Amino acid sequence: GTFRSSLIRYWKGCSISNCLMTPVLIASHIKPWCDCNNIQRLDFYNGLLLLPNYDKLFDKGYISFDSKGHLISSRLLDKEVKDILGIKDGLALRKLDDKHLEYLKYHNEYRFMG
Repeated sequence: GTFRSSLIRYWKGCSISNCLMTPVLIASHIKPWCDCNNIQRLDFYNGLLLLPNYDKLFDKGYISFDSKGHLISSRLLDKEVKDILGIKDGLALRKLDDKHLEYLKYHNEYRFMG
């Protein structure tokens, strides 16, 4: 619905890879829906548009992003798994606004399995 549409307008493709095939991209909350108030649930700064492999890893806390938008991966992911799932050095969010940072801070504190 509304949240997904706003993420497509903002990101115009995957937040990491820039894949433009929006039908396969997942609208992912940075701060989970269940932990949000109604404003946060629809705030597109609380969202990423991700390929399914990135979405699942992010949702489960195996990856996150630092305050500069660089992807960080959990020590629980070994090199073989990261290679298979396309997690490599240098991945980052294509853009990052200060308004994303409060949500990323929450994700890093409560979801990320550093």
